[in-house]
Amino acid sequence: MFKRLLYEPLLHFLILGGLLFLFYSFSENKEESVDNIFVSQERITQLIEDSEKKLLKILTEEEKQELIDREVYENILYKEALKIGLDKTDIDMRRHLATKMEFVMYDTYTLPVPSDDVLKKFMLANPNDYREEQKISFTQKVLNSALNTFDESYTLSEFEASNIFGRTFAKELFSLAVDAKAQKIESDYAVHEVLISSKPTPKLQRFEKLREEIKSDYLSLQREQKNQTIYEALKLKYSINIEVK
Repeated sequence: MFKRLLYEPLLHFLILGGLLFLFYSFSENKEESVDNIFVSQERITQLIEDSEKKLLKILTEEEKQELIDREVYENILYKEALKIGLDKTDIDMRRHLATKMEFVMYDTYTLPVPSDDVLKKFMLANPNDYREEQKISFTQKVLNSALNTFDESYTLSEFEASNIFGRTFAKELFSLAVDAKAQKIESDYAVHEVLISSKPTPKLQRFEKLREEIKSDYLSLQREQKNQTIYEALKLKYSINIEVK
């Protein structure tokens, strides 16, 4: 009977099916238990060069190995963090990844170099960002002083006034308009009677002096607008539901 069973097609099918099941089960478990970490030679070279620039010395073989070990260590912990969902539940990590993604978006496009005409138009469209520092001319006296006249005259920027009289005084001083009537302002050490004599609108600075600053501001705004456009396109891929109380 046993010999007859050996020739039964159904038995052959069941045995073969069982062997295939065991094989694929073993293969799947093996794939799930092993997660590859690959550190390329290019990455190793980058790690070594960055470290040598920072430390201003040539690394020993032991120090190079420590860098590689650290890279493997960080990769393992990073993968484990993803497995337990830290990228979804940890706010700091989520923000860090979002910030990194912004830099990735920067690399997806190249902004054209703006001409001087473009930069000058940008400067004129945002004049308050590129004016000379405003200065106010005023006279003041300390109340309850033995002198009963405006004995001190100044022409100061807000920063200069802050250094002499304190930030509170300077802020209030620059909020005043030119007026024939004296105003009382408190400084860090006394109460002053102040009369504004001149408060001219500061002039625009020379374009040549601020060219690089204007260029930086212009490109920064262009990147911000470009990133917003990319973000709006990405946003369309998601169904967003916000729970409201």
